[in-house]
Amino acid sequence: MKTIAKENVKDLLRSWTKQYQVLVPTRTTQGDCIFDTFQEDTFTLDYKKPPLPPKSVFFPHNEVIFQVVKNEFREVVSANNTILFGIRSCDMMGLLQCASFMTRDRKDVYYSAKKDTAITAVMACPGPQNETCFCTTTFSGPVAKKGFDLLFYDMDDVFMIEAGSQQGKDLLSSGQFIDVDDTIAREKIEAFKKKAVQSIPLVDEVNEAMNRLEDGTADEKVWERFGRKCIVCGGCAFVCPTCTCFNVYDHESTPGSGMRARTWDACLYGGFTREASGHNPRSTQASRLKRRHEHKLLYYNKTDIQGSLCGCVGCGRCSDYCPVHIGTLEVVKEIAAK
Repeated sequence: MKTIAKENVKDLLRSWTKQYQVLVPTRTTQGDCIFDTFQEDTFTLDYKKPPLPPKSVFFPHNEVIFQVVKNEFREVVSANNTILFGIRSCDMMGLLQCASFMTRDRKDVYYSAKKDTAITAVMACPGPQNETCFCTTTFSGPVAKKGFDLLFYDMDDVFMIEAGSQQGKDLLSSGQFIDVDDTIAREKIEAFKKKAVQSIPLVDEVNEAMNRLEDGTADEKVWERFGRKCIVCGGCAFVCPTCTCFNVYDHESTPGSGMRARTWDACLYGGFTREASGHNPRSTQASRLKRRHEHKLLYYNKTDIQGSLCGCVGCGRCSDYCPVHIGTLEVVKEIAAK
């Protein structure tokens, strides 16, 4: 096991920038925390759950997938050697679920090119990031169980670091890290995990709602009530670590030249399931809300959830950022109450 003093983390990240694009928690001028390229003056270790998950690193909001230049086809597959430093455990699970979805039936070369050249350094959570965290309920945190290359534990003035892959071990072989007795380290880590897990309460309504959706006893009027409230902004899908819906469009710049791109989409939008005939099998906002939450809580693929409870990783972002308060927490509590 290895450790590094917090005061030396900037030096570590600076050394990594010689070989990698290093994305770190970054404080914006507005006070928000985002993941951005390492800069010493904006990097911070004092951060909570960021508003946006790191899925955009591998699955950009907008992405050109091929170009046609004078009738010549050119596929665009881009990737950088990247280190994602400081992502939370729920977001690590989100990346695993997205990667499974993107490669299960057919490998998405655009996604995989970025994922396969990235190293993930996860920051274990010592407790809930805010009142909407329920990662213990969904088995996705507060400490990552798999998928990571490095796992950092906050031990006051130092970080204790666990390697989860050969790439992680290689990074830990530099002289910037200090060896620590494995037995002592394991004892401290187990104490950290126990305290962290106990500090995040279980949300029993999640399992209750999943059971009611499965046996068909969920009150359908729940969706009508939420459907009347929804303003169709799509924000819940865009801040969700596991949403992967996208649209594809072509743009002709000149005769014989143009490009094809894909951009994030949301199943809450009225045109998402509209057919060429004009018929829409989900013609109401209530039906679209229902299907989105069913995909998280009922109709998920067991391979994709990667050992988590369901297609939701319990980050709580949809509850944090929905302007009218229709997040997973609100939905499961309403279903369980009815």
